Amino acid sequence: MSIYKNLFVVIDPTSDKQPALDRAANLARIGKSKVTAFSAVYKAVDEMTDADSRRSGKREFLKDWESKVKNLLAPYKEGGVKISSDTYWTADWYAAVSRAAMRADADLVIKSTFRHGKLHRLLHSTSDFTIMRHSPSPVLLVREGKPINGKLILAALDLESTDEGHIGLNNSVMKHAHELADFTGLPLHVIAATSRKPDFSHVLAGVEEQEGGVQATLAHAFGVQTANFHLVKGAAQNVIPAQASELNADILVLGVSARSGIKGVMVGTTAKKVLDKLDCDVLAVN
Repeated sequence: MSIYKNLFVVIDPTSDKQPALDRAANLARIGKSKVTAFSAVYKAVDEMTDADSRRSGKREFLKDWESKVKNLLAPYKEGGVKISSDTYWTADWYAAVSRAAMRADADLVIKSTFRHGKLHRLLHSTSDFTIMRHSPSPVLLVREGKPINGKLILAALDLESTDEGHIGLNNSVMKHAHELADFTGLPLHVIAATSRKPDFSHVLAGVEEQEGGVQATLAHAFGVQTANFHLVKGAAQNVIPAQASELNADILVLGVSARSGIKGVMVGTTAKKVLDKLDCDVLAVN
């Protein structure tokens, strides 16, 4: 049975291209899943100059938008995808995504993404990161023009932190990475950035030592082949994108903390730096 029975895809009202919708349809065909195509639209009063009233302006705008969505979804329905639409009238569409995904009992939220400048990341919380941190289910960020090429899934772990939050996040990342690898049939690799003298004793406690040393033992602990477990010295924000590029990964599975404390912020800071250096899709879990 598919682990992604209910797919929830965010439609971008500002773009003619909808790579997230294409990806959702492909995943739905694989898993025989249902898709909810969600859109949040809004028009301020001063933009409704042709309307007799705010109510009539809203009604006409929604009617026009829902017609566009119907036409957008028609080819997918004709192709056998079970897909329905859901539209919210709200200016706060970031929050609306999480509420609507919860209402749809979504197993996976899918959204198109693009690179943001460093200054934009510093000054503003982008829609990607806001949704990633508050989504009730994992979020798949789809890169425009980047098709699944059948290479591999790459999971990023933080193996040196002894904080319980990081340890739990690692476990969540691996759970979803294994499920996604099983779902897609792609091989699973793991990347962990390390310091010059890494200490993995807390991770290896109670794990049977494997022939091949620490790397083989870690690979065994996380259920992947030794050759697919990559320990690379350096900063995570540099090591993770470099390894994803070198391996030509289809999807990077990344942990994102929803906590507001200092440790949660640090996880978020690393994730933001990694996101804008990637060319592949990202599955964000928390």
